[in-house]
Amino acid sequence: YTTQANAKDVSGGWYDAGDYNRYTSSAAAYVILLLRAYVENPAAFDDNVNIPESNNGVPDIVDEVMWEIDFLKRMQDGAGADGAVLCVVGETGQTGSNTSPPSGYACNCAYGDATTNATINTAAAFAYASSVLDRIPSLTTYASDLLTRAQKAWTWAEANPAVFFDNSGKLAAGEQEGGPTAVAGNLLSASALLFAA
Repeated sequence: YTTQANAKDVSGGWYDAGDYNRYTSSAAAYVILLLRAYVENPAAFDDNVNIPESNNGVPDIVDEVMWEIDFLKRMQDGAGADGAVLCVVGETGQTGSNTSPPSGYACNCAYGDATTNATINTAAAFAYASSVLDRIPSLTTYASDLLTRAQKAWTWAEANPAVFFDNSGKLAAGEQEGGPTAVAGNLLSASALLFAA
């Protein structure tokens, strides 16, 4: 953001690499991959790996995935009420990348506009997470909210099939947007996950 009037709460989530940037499409992919690992072998994931949420009755891998999902929810809420999802949050000049530990990072960040790719990838992650988390009794309400969000994101992406944001030279470190071919493939994946949900 450039002014306090444009400030949004896009906190949380995982940093992407050796810097303090967070890319929506990457985050959505991580959510799906980690939940697939959990679904394939739930017995491999317990509830006591010593994270703050340990011993809460939910496998810690799911707790950790929910940390990323909550970031994606903020990226959707930050774009407005229509279901769109902001595409990136990052440093504007890589000024804080040497801050250690990451909890000490206090530089201002900027966010990129909502895009088709970020929105459809988030729809896929929300849809898949909804179907997985709905199997955990304490998370059924959370899962239901994710399905509603997935459907809203799908509707926005379908109505806005070619909205892109070029972040090179503006914020973050790497170009995170896919072109029309990437969007087409992501639409196919998201449609399958929404259908399954």
